[in-house]
Amino acid sequence: MKKSFNLRLLVIIAVVAVIPLILENFFYYPLEVGIQAGFFVMLAVSLVLLVGLLGEISLGHAAFYGIGAYTTAILSSRWGLSPLLTIPAGALMGALMGFLIGYPVLKLKGYYLALATLGVGMAAQEFFKAAAPITGGEMGIYNLPNISLGKFELSSYLSRYYVVWAFALIFVFLCQRLSKSPRGKGLKAIHSDEWAAESVGINVPAAKLYIFTLSTGMAGFAGALFAHCAYGTVSPGDFGVMLSIKIITMVIIGGMYSIYGAAAGAVLLSLLPEIIRRLGDRAAIDLTQITHIQDIVFGIILVIFVIFAPGGLIRERKSDWANASD
Repeated sequence: MKKSFNLRLLVIIAVVAVIPLILENFFYYPLEVGIQAGFFVMLAVSLVLLVGLLGEISLGHAAFYGIGAYTTAILSSRWGLSPLLTIPAGALMGALMGFLIGYPVLKLKGYYLALATLGVGMAAQEFFKAAAPITGGEMGIYNLPNISLGKFELSSYLSRYYVVWAFALIFVFLCQRLSKSPRGKGLKAIHSDEWAAESVGINVPAAKLYIFTLSTGMAGFAGALFAHCAYGTVSPGDFGVMLSIKIITMVIIGGMYSIYGAAAGAVLLSLLPEIIRRLGDRAAIDLTQITHIQDIVFGIILVIFVIFAPGGLIRERKSDWANASD
């Protein structure tokens, strides 16, 4: 098991290391696509903890992504703090808001929980727009500083790519270890049967709140990193409800019971907009329609996978999660 894990780790690291050369020299993709894929991987694996491990649906994950981004943006642009301090602050704010929101919301189940988290996502985006003195309103916050490590500044897309993907891989492997840990087994037991989990002494409300807080904290960290490693700006449009739908689509397509599956789904769907854009160029489609076409394609893909391949690209049965071993 350990040799297999180490081999998988080495293969993934090698692939991530050479992707910039493949994207730019063979497919002529801008490196920003690879950076965006790293953020989607962070979001997808953080959400799969909630959806696959615990069995709860959240449609407001983008809200915590935005909370992390706006936290670091405000602290770094208004107070002049280093991103090395503000990025952890963004993760902590995401976790704190997840704890405060999760405490009442997680008492709901099924469709009611999904609707409640959808409301959280919509409310967060409206707050980002309305609180102009703090968030910059519709225009957002611009000219955010680059991350600096001593005299080395992450100003190039290549350096940002490797930093983003370093954290994306850390997220993947930590989440995979969590899913195989005794705590992870307890969460899988809750997914399988809450009443049975309670009967063997598992504190179900505390476990749910723990994983929800962890998931939103990870999303907050991803958002904080996005603010400094993407375009140096944050605006409400970056954190809309449609983003939450895309994240859960990535999880479903990749495999909602698989950490690696969620990561694979994130990478594949992050490339989709660029593919659609290129097809649109060839077909001479008005670029203003590309965004709408992307949303339509996302919806069609989601419906196809839900009907014909509900297990996703990397299939792991729910029973496999429940009986997973270290």
